Amino acid sequence: MLGHQLGSSTAKPAGTPARQLTISDPYAAGGTWYKGNLHVASVRGVGTDLPKALGAWYAAHGYAFLGISDMNTYTWPEEYGSRALPGVPTVDATYPFADVLAVGIDHWRPAQTLQRAIDWIGADGGLPVLASPLAPAKPQSLLTVMGLHGLYGIEVYDARLALGRAGSGDATELWDRLLSAGNRVFAMAGDDATGVNDPGIGGAWISVLALAHDRNSLMSSLRRGAFVASSGAEFTSLTVSGATITAEASPGCRLRFIGRGGRLLRAVSTNAGSYRVTGNEGYVRVEAIRDDGARAWSQPFFISWR
Repeated sequence: MLGHQLGSSTAKPAGTPARQLTISDPYAAGGTWYKGNLHVASVRGVGTDLPKALGAWYAAHGYAFLGISDMNTYTWPEEYGSRALPGVPTVDATYPFADVLAVGIDHWRPAQTLQRAIDWIGADGGLPVLASPLAPAKPQSLLTVMGLHGLYGIEVYDARLALGRAGSGDATELWDRLLSAGNRVFAMAGDDATGVNDPGIGGAWISVLALAHDRNSLMSSLRRGAFVASSGAEFTSLTVSGATITAEASPGCRLRFIGRGGRLLRAVSTNAGSYRVTGNEGYVRVEAIRDDGARAWSQPFFISWR
């Protein structure tokens, strides 16, 4: 991640270097936004449709990439992807205690604990994402999640679960708890659909800011956190200039700048606005909220003094 540094205004004794305020900006490399989904099942797992049918649905609905995440099974991107819809290797590493999306992985390994599942995915070069953390069948306790190490991401919004039991699809509060404890964890969102007729399909996605529309570029952006999660709202721009973070979303949205502990730092009633960092926020993330309640989550801009 690239950072922006500013000199501290606090006076220092002669010979003592001034501390630098650093804002870690995952979007600094720029690029083009590409919409995609990494949480959907085919008949290779618990789904009802062939990978090819899923690929056709997402391509027809404006998606730019797809990762079919079948349960403990690698579904080859060649089965559903195309030049217009690159396939991103993904496996739903499923265990009795949790589901972990293994992004960038083409295999599955057994594990006895959630931590060990995260460990093998990371060791094999993948990005471990805790999927559906509030699912009634496998709810993750705060104590368990706060004790994890090496977690890349958490699914803050699961479209299938959001249609069911109230509160089980939105893990934003849990994500803020992780961030506030000093963990650098990214927000993901996904359909968690099981077919093209699933009510949840198209209900959540990520948009990746990448320099090119190919698998390697998309994975590079994912690794540095250059993406947003969405349940319908969209960001069009996220930038840092000096100590100011500026966000712009699609028309009909309002913005919320949020810091450590989930504290509201600034609310903006229009679809564009800025927040000037003071240095004690820990992190700043931005939410875009559409008039109908649909949301988008930026990744955190981590704040530090060096």
